[in-house]
Amino acid sequence: MTAIAHNENRVVRLFFYSSITWLLIGMTIGLILAIKYVWPNFLVWGEFLQKYLSYGRIRPAHTHVVLFGWLSMAYAGGLFYIIPQLTRKSLEHPRLAHAIGILWNIYIVAAIVTLSMGYTTTIEYAESTWPLDVYLIVLVAGAAYICFKTIAKRNESQLYVSLWYFMGSLIWLPFLYIIGNIVTYFITGIPQALAGWFYGHNVIGLWFTTVGVGFIYYLLPLLSKNPLYSHKLSLIGFWTIATFYVWNGPHHLQNGPIPAWLMKAGVIPSVLLIIPVWTVLANVFGTMKGKWHMISENVPLKFVVTGAIFYLITCLQGPFQSLMQPSAILKFTNWIIGHAHMPLFGAFSFVLFALFYHALPSLTGRKIYSDTLMNWHFWLSIIGFLIFAFTTWTAGVMQGFAWTEGKQYGVPFLEVVVSLQPFAIARAIGGTLMFIGQIVFAYNVRRSIKDGQLLSVEEKSTSTA
Repeated sequence: MTAIAHNENRVVRLFFYSSITWLLIGMTIGLILAIKYVWPNFLVWGEFLQKYLSYGRIRPAHTHVVLFGWLSMAYAGGLFYIIPQLTRKSLEHPRLAHAIGILWNIYIVAAIVTLSMGYTTTIEYAESTWPLDVYLIVLVAGAAYICFKTIAKRNESQLYVSLWYFMGSLIWLPFLYIIGNIVTYFITGIPQALAGWFYGHNVIGLWFTTVGVGFIYYLLPLLSKNPLYSHKLSLIGFWTIATFYVWNGPHHLQNGPIPAWLMKAGVIPSVLLIIPVWTVLANVFGTMKGKWHMISENVPLKFVVTGAIFYLITCLQGPFQSLMQPSAILKFTNWIIGHAHMPLFGAFSFVLFALFYHALPSLTGRKIYSDTLMNWHFWLSIIGFLIFAFTTWTAGVMQGFAWTEGKQYGVPFLEVVVSLQPFAIARAIGGTLMFIGQIVFAYNVRRSIKDGQLLSVEEKSTSTA
């Protein structure tokens, strides 16, 4: 292995291993939150714990760790791993990339501490304070610079579609983050709410979704050993998501204190998002033609295809709940919790699991320690998530109608809360299974690094092809 390749692998390993650590921490906090729905006083014995482990303090810490510790660090590691392969060019400035990885970990620690102390902006997904926001923007800009410089000096003339998605995401993310985290400091009221949800929705759609779709287009042909079904379809998907997603923010304020025309303006592009979703699913099913039998034995491929299906479900739910009547029932209920976890865990975390299992042998020179543990990871994750999702969706529908009827028939709010207790217990059980699945994942990765069977020379060349 050359010194350059060693430095590249060192960078990717830093981001990947760090992200797994934050995945476990983030899901631990998430499990505590799920238990608090059943037992509100869980872990709040004494004044100190009651203050710093209250629901309002640790909930933003959970979302921050999962979004920016697990998903975003894993995404950055994936970009640093995939872009050199698609460009046939070694990663530019690997030492700078390594420094960014260390500084990114410091950011997550600082965010957890400050949020737990109650320093927050209260804006969804943008709760951290402005000094930390500026700090993260600099890190993201540095990572984007490395990626763009690597692409600019590429030795491959064709830009594969994944690179389109990566470049678009790296352009959009800094602007989105500035609007959601910096601009909102200087405005108040309805404009602040609109700016906040412009960021809150688009950080999902123009960062987590677009990079995740780029990973799908990279992994699917490699794992299925079929060429991508249609490059043209994938580009149609890229340009339609770039065109329509940016206008979706107002549907989060449906039936709220914004002009009626703006509510409707948020619905139309939400419905049009079915177009890019269709292009992705058409490509997935077209690429998998004749290779569906491989899913039974290829766990990474199973994760990718399942993640793509969850992505479809997410983007069918989104347009539906953006409509005024469904939103009037579902808004502020448990339904939203299940829907929010669908893209971030069900879709793109699954895609990341596939990327980790695919990339780890070439990063470490060792095979995955246990295929059985990979299967356990898959089934614990999907069964746990389906329990979690269906209980929150069902509870949300019941909750919304109970609130509506409560206004008419005088149903007490507390009675609605008590009636949802069985769903809260089922949600905690599903969350426990999801958490155990991630422990299995981390254990398998750890054992692969230390005890995985060494790759042969032929296998090494195949894993880096």
